[in-house]
Amino acid sequence: MKTNPVVYALLVISFYVSGCTHKLAPQGHYQDTPVVADGNTNDWSVPLRFSNEKYTFQYNITNDSKFIYICILSTDDATQLRILKNGMTIYFDPKGKKNKDISIAFPLLKTDDENSYNRKRNRNGNPIKPSDETVLINKLTQQVSYFETKGFLNIENGQFGIADTRSHIKVAIKYNNDSVLVYEAIIPINIITGSDLTEKQAAKNFSVCVTLNAVLGQEGDNGNSSRPSFGGGMRGGMMGGGMHMGGGMRGGGGRNSNSQRTQGSKEEDTWYQFRLADKKG
Repeated sequence: MKTNPVVYALLVISFYVSGCTHKLAPQGHYQDTPVVADGNTNDWSVPLRFSNEKYTFQYNITNDSKFIYICILSTDDATQLRILKNGMTIYFDPKGKKNKDISIAFPLLKTDDENSYNRKRNRNGNPIKPSDETVLINKLTQQVSYFETKGFLNIENGQFGIADTRSHIKVAIKYNNDSVLVYEAIIPINIITGSDLTEKQAAKNFSVCVTLNAVLGQEGDNGNSSRPSFGGGMRGGMMGGGMHMGGGMRGGGGRNSNSQRTQGSKEEDTWYQFRLADKKG
């Protein structure tokens, strides 16, 4: 039996379209109440929804029609020190892939002088006691005062003070009395996509990546850490729990001063692909 040429053509087109259809990621959570970036978890339900692959920090990402809200928390000593000393970067890909063209680095890599306290103890051969580690984490947290931007629309690449309103980005990090390090960021959607959230944008995949910067050499070494490269110009204009993406509930972010030591650690990426939540959805 011969196939009708018109039917055959329709079948070919149908097969081609279905084969090229982009798989939609799960819809994210709509934030009904705006978050305040103050380093507290009052605006979040803990344990947070997800964790990194090693379960040393938890995170959640939500949005409303104007902003993307991010919260990251950790009770793991080594992870806290890695974040505070070597820095952390959040990447945004509005196309739902794994491009790193748009980012905010916060905290920033510490300088030699800022790391001198920890290096001196290590070089003297004295082990860091838990009480000393707490003092160090508190000290490093208090030193956090700047963040760096790259690739956002209508914002210069470079450093901003955490109280600087020119970028419209709000960030905070705090070491709380219960030994939990809490990071919060509020990012306007329009500096990523060019406008507040639209139905068309909500129908497309979006990706966010939490990156712990690489650490080279022994913990406490000076200057042997890598950080993202930022240039000038404009872009085109733990309390247990935590779900690992692709896994189930586990005890994430637990305190363990001997786990995940930063000696020779590579850059660690944790990608989350989702769709920005439309309140109508």
